[in-house]
Amino acid sequence: MVADFAQNTHSINTVSEFSLIHERNMKMLHDYVLHHNDNFIKELLLTIPEVRSSEIKEFIEHDRGMSTNKKGIFLLVTMFFNSGKEVYEILKEKFDLIANRNKTIIMILNNSSF
Repeated sequence: MVADFAQNTHSINTVSEFSLIHERNMKMLHDYVLHHNDNFIKELLLTIPEVRSSEIKEFIEHDRGMSTNKKGIFLLVTMFFNSGKEVYEILKEKFDLIANRNKTIIMILNNSSF
């Protein structure tokens, strides 16, 4: 579900549901790494960015058309600090990276000959 979230925010209903699923997945994967001493998966886990509740909320609201467009000086300042990117674009990149890492790990764990 977390792997599909970047493309379909409707796959998870709320911020707390996303957080619960994501944290559970991360714990299970960390346990797997410890049990199997798998340094490759460990390195992949280290590249998964942390995500705050406010970022999840912003991403869900924007993707579902629930947020208001922020205009004016705040948007200009935000874009300046984000190299011209809007907050949603930054969050999309973050959730795409989380999805990519999750899909890669799933593929590795499901395919023992990988």
